[in-house]
Amino acid sequence: YISKYSFQELTFPRYMGSSASRNKRPSKVEINDTDKAILSLKTQRQKLESQERLLQLRLDNYVTTAKQLIAESRKDRALLTLKKKKMTENQLLQLHGLIINVEQMLSDVESTKQSTKVFGVLKAGNDILKTLQAQVRLDDVQRLMDDTAETAAYQRELNALLSQQLGEEDVEGAEEELEMLEKILEDEEVLQMPNAPPVPQLNETNVKQISQKEILAKQVNKKSETVGDDE
Repeated sequence: YISKYSFQELTFPRYMGSSASRNKRPSKVEINDTDKAILSLKTQRQKLESQERLLQLRLDNYVTTAKQLIAESRKDRALLTLKKKKMTENQLLQLHGLIINVEQMLSDVESTKQSTKVFGVLKAGNDILKTLQAQVRLDDVQRLMDDTAETAAYQRELNALLSQQLGEEDVEGAEEELEMLEKILEDEEVLQMPNAPPVPQLNETNVKQISQKEILAKQVNKKSETVGDDE
């Protein structure tokens, strides 16, 4: 016995509710190759830009270290530091070019929905990131300020790397920068030297007084000589 409600009235609304719930379930979003390419390009652009900022900071550190080494008369180590700076500048240019390529490729993929040629751009970016990661232990040029066996080993390893990475023009650029920093430090030392005491200015009155004193001195000397002769 069911009071007031029939069997259909009790069961039908419940059935409709479950059907409506099933219809509201979100459909599965399919990720195609183009979406994957866009995500990969954006991820790599972020990594390259982060590395670019890091290299910019290192350039300032290299200049500071080179100045300290010059002040301590360690020109060979200062030159080594500036060579490392030159290599970092080259890497920075390479990074900047890759970032431009990634942004261009990202624009092309988003507009044309074609993911071809993306692999080559991603590979170039991954290669330079791996290279920079492998060289990260040689970036701490502050170690050149120490005189230890480890520092000597670090200096030899850094020299070997730079001889492979830098061309003749880069080496000449580092040498020119060394000379420029030496000149800057010399000028700073001159500016820090105490000023010489002022030279007294002679006016006409002072000149007359000095002349009178000289005349009197000569007269006294002459009189002394005359007295000596009389005796």
